[in-house]
Amino acid sequence: MSYLAATVSREAKNMAALRDVYEKQLAELPKGSIQIKERKDKKYYYLSYRNGGRVASEYLGNDESVVAELKERLERRKGIENLLKNINKELASMNKILEAAK
Repeated sequence: MSYLAATVSREAKNMAALRDVYEKQLAELPKGSIQIKERKDKKYYYLSYRNGGRVASEYLGNDESVVAELKERLERRKGIENLLKNINKELASMNKILEAAK
């Protein structure tokens, strides 16, 4: 195995381990988006997400600090999903390189 192939192989293993860590983090983070409904000049916050094939809504209350914390966690989820997308693309490229090196 050439030095380049060994390096790519080692890097692919590291990326796969990183992917596993990110997937575990995703499992702990909420999914969906925050919906705001106004009635009689009051705001009501809901978390909307897909549950199977249906859209489910969960009432969050009026406390904006809870909503802000949830919004931060949802943004973190989006960031991790983007990282996973890039990692999967890189792993696919690395696997092509390793197949060609054989």
